[in-house]
Amino acid sequence: MTSKQLWDLFYQTGLPELYCLARRRDRQEAKQAAERGRDHAPDHPGDCPAGDQL
Repeated sequence: MTSKQLWDLFYQTGLPELYCLARRRDRQEAKQAAERGRDHAPDHPGDCPAGDQL
């Protein structure tokens, strides 16, 4: 579930467990976004044929 979905459930139910899960997921999503922006390199060679990078 995304943090937005967890927040929506928390607002509907008021369960403190969902608040904790939503906060944790927010932090995980922020960390993943920071890691992608920092050293993100493509996992594929692009449009070049295999062996063209020698």
